[in-house]
Amino acid sequence: MPDQPSDIKESLSLFEKDFQLDKDFLALEKKASYSYEEALTNIVRVVEDLLNNDFTRLINTLYRIDVSEQKLKAALAENTDNPSTLIAKMIIERELQKVLTRRKYG
Repeated sequence: MPDQPSDIKESLSLFEKDFQLDKDFLALEKKASYSYEEALTNIVRVVEDLLNNDFTRLINTLYRIDVSEQKLKAALAENTDNPSTLIAKMIIERELQKVLTRRKYG
């Protein structure tokens, strides 16, 4: 999986938009680049909040951004990771796919 800082930052921008977060939520303009770990930490924070406070919104957004329900269920069933971390990794993977697809065909 490519994790170049520009790809990560672009995927975080999509994440902000897809999850309807305040444009300044991640303060993307204040930092030149993000590592995969930084992106994961930020996304886990949002996922944990949604798991605890607005599960329906989380599920609807995952559906809308096309995170595979089958892959998610399988990963949750066979993995011992924190569910928030697992979901966040799937979100990053999907958002990076979108970034690369748009770059290739855009």
